[in-house]
Amino acid sequence: MLGIILCGGKSLRMGADKGLMNYKDKIWAESAAEKLSTLGISSVFSVNSTQQQTYGAYFGKEKLVVDQPNLRINGPLLGVLSAHLLNEDEDLFLLACDLILMDSRLLKLLFSSSIMDDAFDVYIFTKNGQQEPLCGIYKSQGLRKIMDMLHSAGLEKHSMKFILSKLHVCETVLDEKDYQYFMNFNSHSEINGL
Repeated sequence: MLGIILCGGKSLRMGADKGLMNYKDKIWAESAAEKLSTLGISSVFSVNSTQQQTYGAYFGKEKLVVDQPNLRINGPLLGVLSAHLLNEDEDLFLLACDLILMDSRLLKLLFSSSIMDDAFDVYIFTKNGQQEPLCGIYKSQGLRKIMDMLHSAGLEKHSMKFILSKLHVCETVLDEKDYQYFMNFNSHSEINGL
């Protein structure tokens, strides 16, 4: 299994690259990778082409997965499928860099679910009945199904939730006390006071 830290968003609302912002003396992308490392999972960083040089200076170019524009899709799915194409036999544990409050306990719970029952394509959490696709385990066979769909007829939508509707998904319902760990931050005012 390979960790994929999703950093390739445009961060337009934040006005700064979220993966490079600091929280508790660490940049967000590094903090996310450290959380996956508690499970013994090494990570790479999914970035867009404009981020390649900056992230390469932080982590080394060998730790980057750069979005492949020839896929002709966008959003987080571009980062996920770009990572899959470079690691076709690996299951991918996705973690968005802006889930800075994520608790390692929840990552372990998801990891354990994937080991106890490997019959699913994807393992994610749900919060208030809504799927949380940017913290999840995506099995290689499920990603191959999506690539086959992309190459044969194309994808009607490029959203992660649309992709989940096409796969066999194991959903773990979050307790209300754990909702806080799925807050993502899109403005400086949202992170003030943390």
